[in-house]
Amino acid sequence: MSADIKDYNTSENIDLLLLIERAILFFKKYKWVFLIAIVLGIALGLFTYRSLPRIYKSRLVLHSNILTNEEEIQIINNWNELLKKKEYNILAATLHCREEIFYSIQQMKAEEIQKVFSPTNPNGFFIDVNVKENNILDELQAGIINGLENVGYVKERLAFKRADLKALIEKSTQEIKNLDSTKYIIENIIRGKGKSSSSLIVDGFTINKQLLDMNEKLLSYKTELKFTNAVQILQSFSKFKKPVGARLIVWLILGLLVSLSLAYIYALISSVNERLRYRKRVPNNV
Repeated sequence: MSADIKDYNTSENIDLLLLIERAILFFKKYKWVFLIAIVLGIALGLFTYRSLPRIYKSRLVLHSNILTNEEEIQIINNWNELLKKKEYNILAATLHCREEIFYSIQQMKAEEIQKVFSPTNPNGFFIDVNVKENNILDELQAGIINGLENVGYVKERLAFKRADLKALIEKSTQEIKNLDSTKYIIENIIRGKGKSSSSLIVDGFTINKQLLDMNEKLLSYKTELKFTNAVQILQSFSKFKKPVGARLIVWLILGLLVSLSLAYIYALISSVNERLRYRKRVPNNV
């Protein structure tokens, strides 16, 4: 029984060696085919890599003041669908920018900075864009902000808020003028240039504090008016010099795989045809 096992192992080793020997002979026979395929594969990978457009990725970070992050993201996704359908004229009208810039944009994708369920997420959201040219990013950023602020509901909310703030600023300015006038009267009384009264004396102790409070309110109203926008820019688009996407080595490997696969198929078909021709000739030679 041990002899049978030994003979089986020996037979198996012989078959394996024979298979390896045939494989080596096969590749040696068609070595020029595979060498040419390697050269062509490298050339194909280089040509494909250089012929593809360079894609640059950049990110715009925003904070929403009127709508929720989910609503803003949905608007961006709608724009991306128009971009896929090449509805450039609609995008240009919506974002109030040139139609030509959308020819260089491949994708616009928006996501939340922190994905948590909250009706008012204070963490903001970001927009990633893939473009063929970096020089359109400034105009695209201005267009995105313009488009988000000119949504019907948002535009009305901003108009009402700005009008209210302007009214408060005007009212506060008038109250400050009145307090200044009162302060001037009190100073004249103290210098003996005017008639005194107990009410004015009492007001004199609080007039400075009232003026300080009103000036603080006026400053806060002006600041709020200045930053009353649909979104605030936390980080603008950056113009990177290095493109993204598949690297050169990836395209070289793909080119080699394609060319070597074709070379192997060619060599295999040639080898099979040669064997078939040989078998046809053998009976005639017997």
